[in-house]
Amino acid sequence: MSDVSRELHIQGEAARALLLNIRGVIGEDEEMAVTAIEGETGLIEAITEALDRVLEVEALAEAIAIQQKALSARKDRLGNQAERIRAAILNAMGAADLKKLELPKATLSRKSAPAKVIITSEADLPSQYLIEKTELRPDRKRLLEQLKAGFFVTGAELSNGGEQLSIRGG
Repeated sequence: MSDVSRELHIQGEAARALLLNIRGVIGEDEEMAVTAIEGETGLIEAITEALDRVLEVEALAEAIAIQQKALSARKDRLGNQAERIRAAILNAMGAADLKKLELPKATLSRKSAPAKVIITSEADLPSQYLIEKTELRPDRKRLLEQLKAGFFVTGAELSNGGEQLSIRGG
């Protein structure tokens, strides 16, 4: 239990004991109960401290959420930049007809990329090619198997594969 929580618990118990002792005198008078609690315990101050901590923690959580969003956007930008640079390296190696390039930092090689499923229209996919996790979505593994086997599936097609850049040791 944190210090704030422990203090609230102690002061709350003291206020409860006080109210049990004087309830016959004050009856259901809420204002008189608060006045008695304020004068005889530290509960009001403890609640005020707890409220300050709640507001501080919520502000910190909000600031962290803002930073996470900014960092996530930055991560996406950097990932996109890396992909564009990889594509440029792949194009340059292709133009120079280099299959493999050994450099001090890493070995680069052009490799055939396997064909993958391209969803052209998710709404047109037959239901047997949909799986449900939290929401219905395409079963890419099953689609890939069926398309590679030569079946036609409305709403999906197979890519040509192409080439990809392999970087080892970097």
